[in-house]
Amino acid sequence: MKNLAILFLSFLFMTTTLQAQNGKFQMAMGKALGEMASNKGVEGLKTSANTFSRIASVETTEWLPQYYAALCHLYAGYSIMESNMAEAQNLAKTALTEIQAAQKIAPSESELVALEAFAYQLQLLEDPMTKGAEMSGKIFATLGKAESLNPANPRTYYLRGNFTLNMPEFFGGGAAKASPDVQKAVAAYAAFTPASPFHPNWGAEEATELAEKVK
Repeated sequence: MKNLAILFLSFLFMTTTLQAQNGKFQMAMGKALGEMASNKGVEGLKTSANTFSRIASVETTEWLPQYYAALCHLYAGYSIMESNMAEAQNLAKTALTEIQAAQKIAPSESELVALEAFAYQLQLLEDPMTKGAEMSGKIFATLGKAESLNPANPRTYYLRGNFTLNMPEFFGGGAAKASPDVQKAVAAYAAFTPASPFHPNWGAEEATELAEKVK
């Protein structure tokens, strides 16, 4: 009985500790996501990325902080690619490093694989004529993997539809080719419920806008 009591107390202590740790993680993520939503411009996105990186350094078993750090870097990269492509490419490279770190924690997470394809798209834009053939295949293969891991993930269809829409028609792009994925994205977003308030839930508005373009 004494051993059982000790075991029970140990279990209770561990549970309380884990709940406290989880609470700290949730508070940190909630605050960081709020700041990310309000931060504007490249420097604001970089600040948010640094915040998520600090959370990741503490919460070493959670993939979400690295995911959002990478997403912030990619948003920043896309926003400056016309004015500073070299910096945009540095941000894409940083994002891929963060995605790879998160994939060590969650190797079968569809969201991470889809985000990986988003980073490859930014890399391709440095020189579409030179990189197009190689990188396009890589992007489609990566998005295919994301779809196989979770067919309900709407970001896979949104990213593939958007990429296809912006490809030249003679390379298999254009509105008609993009339409099936865009329609899948809209339907998937309508049915999608994130696993928690902290899980990825972006792209629905953009998918709706794409649907208007491919009509």
